[in-house]
Amino acid sequence: MINIDQSLIYQIINVLLLMLILNILLYKPIRNILKQRSEKVANLAAEAQKAQSEMTRKEQDYQDRLQQARKEGFEQKNLFKLEGQEEEKRLVQQANQRIEAELTQNRQKIAQQVEEARKKLSGEITSFSREIAQKILGRTI
Repeated sequence: MINIDQSLIYQIINVLLLMLILNILLYKPIRNILKQRSEKVANLAAEAQKAQSEMTRKEQDYQDRLQQARKEGFEQKNLFKLEGQEEEKRLVQQANQRIEAELTQNRQKIAQQVEEARKKLSGEITSFSREIAQKILGRTI
């Protein structure tokens, strides 16, 4: 049979007292430090997740604005292109009208000059025909 003597009781009390002192002085502070550390890590992870979400949102916002700017630039380019084409048509039309007016004016001048030349020649035809007839006939008419 097992005999319990007084030293065993002292050792049990000693172990319990040691566990109580270690718990108060060592285990609780270590557990508190570990708890604080895990809370800090959890807070940092939450902040990192929040920062990641914010970064993703800002990147998406940036991409949206960039796409909108590209779209507006493309529309502006097309608008300028259309305006340029319309301006080109207008200038070509003005040039054609100016050329047509000059051409009409030149035709009128030429017709007038032809008419003047005809009148002048018709006035001179009589004298030319007399001269030719006189030279052919050899006498004055």
